[in-house]
Amino acid sequence: MSLFIDNTIKKIPHYPKAMMYGLEEGWTRLASNENPYPPSRKTLSRILDALLDINRYPGGEENLKRSIAEFYKVRPDQVVLGDGSDELIEMILRALKYKEKSKVIISNPSFPFYAIASAIYGYEVEKVPLVDMKIDLPSIKKAIDKRTRVIFLNNPLNPTGTAFEEESFRIFCHDLPSDILIVVDEAYAEFSENPKFPDTFSYIGNHQVLVLRTFSKAYALAGLRVGYGVGEAPLVSYLERTRQPFSVNELALIGAKAALEDRGYLAKILMNNRKGKEFLHKALQGLSLECVPTEANFILFKIGDQAESTVKRLFEEKILVRWMGAYTLPGYVRVSIGTPEENTRFIETLSRILKNGK
Repeated sequence: MSLFIDNTIKKIPHYPKAMMYGLEEGWTRLASNENPYPPSRKTLSRILDALLDINRYPGGEENLKRSIAEFYKVRPDQVVLGDGSDELIEMILRALKYKEKSKVIISNPSFPFYAIASAIYGYEVEKVPLVDMKIDLPSIKKAIDKRTRVIFLNNPLNPTGTAFEEESFRIFCHDLPSDILIVVDEAYAEFSENPKFPDTFSYIGNHQVLVLRTFSKAYALAGLRVGYGVGEAPLVSYLERTRQPFSVNELALIGAKAALEDRGYLAKILMNNRKGKEFLHKALQGLSLECVPTEANFILFKIGDQAESTVKRLFEEKILVRWMGAYTLPGYVRVSIGTPEENTRFIETLSRILKNGK
């Protein structure tokens, strides 16, 4: 059994869990860094209560903004919402496009959508290699020139799970040109237990920093697509002008607010992630596989030349993990941290494939 099971699903007895989540039975899905647990009882209850109002346009944006602002001790006018973080990334690129300032800097590898969206909006993209699987902030700073408009920093970093710390970020921000926006995408920040993880919100107002977070990961709402950014009010106002009206639906707004308020459930999610991470790390090391220390809800590990074929064999066993060839790491595999049952099934199957080739 899982370390904890929320009984919310039992409130809708006519729908099996697989049908509710659009999943075919029998698959172990550990490829997309999703939360393996459903939303909390409180969150699902709020969403269900709102179903009868979906004939109306969304009206809960200000309520969610106020809750986020209270959570982070900022003002509601410093919060911008998006249909997932992807919409926020596009809003940034649309709003800041300027002929003489057309370069975006990202780490390599990093979350692929930074480069994809930047290319769509006509930016030049400069990719700065990692050092020891970590974002190299000094090299990113050296890459800045008069054309630089936006720098995307993914912390913790997808796909490695590594994170830069407060002191490194403080040094990086010192003396940066004021017309460059530093976007710190903290999609996995809730999972980090590092006491030196940067307090990026404290930089807002003193530096051109926009912090992105999401309800897709720790809050188990990936299917509802709710992201948000926190920054200076004038910047947020400017970004809002590029956003489509009602881009976040009402059920997502209500669900996100309920999830943010349910601190106890989040604590359970983080506890399960911690235990799952410890189990997988130990088990992968027991298979003589090199793991990258992670501060997220996934683990990057090295297989070598057999990485792609191993992922294909796992797929044949109905286990989804991610081969990292598209991230310029062809010898590596990324596995999301699942439930105890999912983690065990993955390790047992991987062990059999590596040892027996069956």
